[in-house]
Amino acid sequence: MASPSRWLRQRRWHGSPPAAPYGRGPDTLVDPTVRRCGQIPASAVHLDDSRWRATLDRIVADAAAGLGADGKVDAELYKLLVYEPGGFFLEHRDTEKVGGMFATLIVVLPSEHEGGELVVAHQDRETILDLALRDLGRARWAAFYTDCRHELRPVRSGFRVALVYNLGRRSGRPPHAPDHRTEVDAVAGALRAWGSEPGGPVKVVLPLAHRYTPAELAFRTLKNEDAAVAGVLIAAAERADCIVRLAMVSIAESGSAAAVWSGRWSREREAEDFEVIEVHDRVQAADGWLRPDDTSEARGSIIFHDDEIAPPGALDDEEPDEEHFREATGNEGGSFERTYRRAALVLWPAARELDVIHQGGPEASIAALERFLADPTRADRAAEMAALVVERWPRPRPEGGAWDPLAKLRGPLLAALARVPDPAPLWRFLREVMAAGGFDGSEHVALLGGLARFDDTAALDFLCSFIETNAPSLFAAVARLVRAVVLDRPGIRPAVATLVEALPRLRPAASWKLRDARAAQAEGLTDLANTFDATGDPALASRAAALILGDEGLWPLDDVVVPAVLAIWGSAGAPADAFAGPLLEACLRHLRARTAEAPTPPADAKRSTERLTCACRDCTVLSTFVADPQARTWTLRAIAANRAHIESVIRAAGTDLDLVTVQKGSPHSLVCTKNQSTYERRARQHRADLDTIARLEHARAG
Repeated sequence: MASPSRWLRQRRWHGSPPAAPYGRGPDTLVDPTVRRCGQIPASAVHLDDSRWRATLDRIVADAAAGLGADGKVDAELYKLLVYEPGGFFLEHRDTEKVGGMFATLIVVLPSEHEGGELVVAHQDRETILDLALRDLGRARWAAFYTDCRHELRPVRSGFRVALVYNLGRRSGRPPHAPDHRTEVDAVAGALRAWGSEPGGPVKVVLPLAHRYTPAELAFRTLKNEDAAVAGVLIAAAERADCIVRLAMVSIAESGSAAAVWSGRWSREREAEDFEVIEVHDRVQAADGWLRPDDTSEARGSIIFHDDEIAPPGALDDEEPDEEHFREATGNEGGSFERTYRRAALVLWPAARELDVIHQGGPEASIAALERFLADPTRADRAAEMAALVVERWPRPRPEGGAWDPLAKLRGPLLAALARVPDPAPLWRFLREVMAAGGFDGSEHVALLGGLARFDDTAALDFLCSFIETNAPSLFAAVARLVRAVVLDRPGIRPAVATLVEALPRLRPAASWKLRDARAAQAEGLTDLANTFDATGDPALASRAAALILGDEGLWPLDDVVVPAVLAIWGSAGAPADAFAGPLLEACLRHLRARTAEAPTPPADAKRSTERLTCACRDCTVLSTFVADPQARTWTLRAIAANRAHIESVIRAAGTDLDLVTVQKGSPHSLVCTKNQSTYERRARQHRADLDTIARLEHARAG
């Protein structure tokens, strides 16, 4: 290489090349106090000499060997950098720019310069590389892992011109340790001793020396000492009946912090602008699990503790990946949040596999149970897993009502437990969870399948307890289940009496979900009617009807009973039995009484003031206007607060008035015009009642 011009043909740039940016979190910034350098993108750099490809291939091969990379390594030109006198780049880490990228290659082209030393650091080791050329006929290069910290010291004179390549790995094989037999023997012995001890940690987390992104993490892409350690552990674990996995570990911390004056004002707080006072919360978890063959494994996020980290304190001095500070306000002091993500090897004795699985949470435990059930050779594991999941499943709170994040998993767990040969875990789950209030209706099909595992005596015993607990809050879902069970199993019919006695204990629904709750009640009555058709017990049916009609607060005729009766009698040939018949007659009496007199329109402009209870000055004038048989319009010119008060009073009382704000002049005016909304509403109800009466009479006539 005689000069860069022989090797490069670039576009004609006017002045210096564009300034090279740097990354900070999600942002790309240009700041000459951090980086002073010109860049030319790869698309504008053309390498002409045919020998360059062969030269580059040799460089890449040497770099890959030095970095311990296995498999095919590709070099992708990223950019050309030009450092003029005074150019530098403060310490930083490279980001993964392409999939599979694991290292950066710097090729310094022939160009006279002094300074510009490359400083590469990893953990507590640092190397200073002076790539300034003494022989302008040659190029010099350096390669380092992307997780290494590195900086470029200032160029004192001349121009430092360098090509930057991203080194990526397309394939490889898991690490192995053919030359570490002594270490494998020693580690295998230690693992056997650990596995035989009753106490101690369930698992061990060994943080890796290098940094990896989730996208690049794999056994086959581990670097140097990480690959060696993994190889030893894999071989030793096979001998000691242990399991080794690769995972990303994360640490999330939060707590109190105080701002530190840095001598400058800034809209954004940097990490050095605050100091931690106390860590209040710290969560350590591992996820993104990989087997030694680099296939993924669904274990969920598994919590780990300080006593499971090896060596102890291995993660104590790590730098956070993200850090955020919130300054103190009038109500609370300053606070911080920060997260760390590192790759680690995690291992545990195979005998503790179920405990580790369960640490991944109920979803991971159910997935493992289903895998065991699918393998006939692991029936014992399935039984152990089923017992463990049920043992550690949270029991419902006696007071109930709280949102249960595990509700969606109850059905899948029931379905899996029903397939376990030993019915004991299923029975325990039914009694201690389902019959104790752990039910929302979504488990209907799975619950039917679970009950099919038990005889009528056991099923009836469970069902009565289940109804006692769940019917008051979920009557419709319980009635649906009882109907399905009773239709198939006559021996369980005594459970219907328990359901009937729950009718007066229904818990009123909250106002915001009243409409849905009453629609569900109507569906529940329909299922109850169908159940009576199957049981043929007129005395019990008659008692159920009496309980419903005796408490219109819980079982309102208009919103619950009428829709239920229409549904019951809507099917052809619905019998007028001791349950449906009394309900239909009660609905007819109620509707006929309400339609005895047709509503008439108001004779004049007078409207009801019964619900206008406010006695303020404006409301007094409003009441006078509403009661006036002649006045039809009233205008209130007032400030916004007074107009808003009048509007809220009118809407709360349901007064027959249309409201329009006229935004003319100051203050604006509220124009109130009388209407006939009460009469129109009653007329619509009257017509609907007559239609419902006709439908009920038609149904009764057959």
